Amino acid sequence: MNKPNMSTTMGPLSRRSFLSGGAGVATLIATGAGATLLLSGCSTDSTEPLTPASSGALDPVTGRYMTAFGLNLSFVEVLVAQERGYFKDLNFALDIKGGQGTAPAIQAVLGGSVDISRTSAINAIVAASNEGAPLRTIGTVRQKSQFDVCSLASKPIKNPKELAGKTVGVVSAGGSTENLLDIMLIGSGVDLKSVTRPITGVGTAAFELAKNGQIDAWISVDTDRRQINDELGELYYFNTDEFAKIPSDTYNVSQATIDSGSDMPARFLAGVLKAMTFAADEANWEQVIKDLQVYAPDVDTESTLASMPILVDGWTSAGMDNLLQLDEATWKSGQDLLVEAGVVKSALPVDKLIYQKYLDDARKM
Repeated sequence: MNKPNMSTTMGPLSRRSFLSGGAGVATLIATGAGATLLLSGCSTDSTEPLTPASSGALDPVTGRYMTAFGLNLSFVEVLVAQERGYFKDLNFALDIKGGQGTAPAIQAVLGGSVDISRTSAINAIVAASNEGAPLRTIGTVRQKSQFDVCSLASKPIKNPKELAGKTVGVVSAGGSTENLLDIMLIGSGVDLKSVTRPITGVGTAAFELAKNGQIDAWISVDTDRRQINDELGELYYFNTDEFAKIPSDTYNVSQATIDSGSDMPARFLAGVLKAMTFAADEANWEQVIKDLQVYAPDVDTESTLASMPILVDGWTSAGMDNLLQLDEATWKSGQDLLVEAGVVKSALPVDKLIYQKYLDDARKM
């Protein structure tokens, strides 16, 4: 069985650092109002892909996939597809890499070191709209935001306006959480420069930083928030969708992949759809966790079981028939919000941001 490449070529990130690469690679730089993507050597020519081969007659295909941040429960659907053999059934061999943030994941797919990346819609929109990056979204993993703004229940921060003058942890520099923070602050009339944003990553470490007074609040993945609130200490939190309704995390490919005519992305999505259907069934949750533990052996079974309802709800909130859907209305309104906040210079037609055909083909496989 094809196991993941646990290493990554990305070095450690510091806030506001250049995330740079070689020819054909993108660089995403955080700014006071969002992010700017610098491109080199990327083509924007477009053609339609070939129709996928019929079931049972699929030629072997390989692919490379990078998560947004490590290998953990948030990305379990691809790991389940790998371990349950759903990709193998489609004659598809996938190499899986753990990423170090949404910005490097975009860099990797544009630079050609991976074929598909898991990133946030915010960063995908910024890349395409601000700098003309040849990047297209092929599936929306969660149909609602996975991010909560958390603070200690004893020192609650109840809305973005109360973040003025505070220290707020973000997952990574130039990533979706930093951009979400900027959008919420701008929408609430808060001076961006008044808010300090250390990198607190994923997991439970931010809770200890808050207890020690090093941060006032932080943006957390909802499954991490659940674990902290249930096991470590009471939190006050609100979901980012309450103040910045934008498409959540996504799968993305480069225009070069579309131009190649390969049906590899459709096979990837077909395997993921099967994995999500399997993992959405509570009867299968213990097996889902065993599959995750192949890649993350230290994952606690009981804690992860308790987080499964939150994860599945994010996938299925638009209904089981709409897994991975690319809702055009949400993409349009989300991009409009980014424009209003000054994160995106001007809006693109939605069909320049998303590419529906792979998902349509995947549903037939």
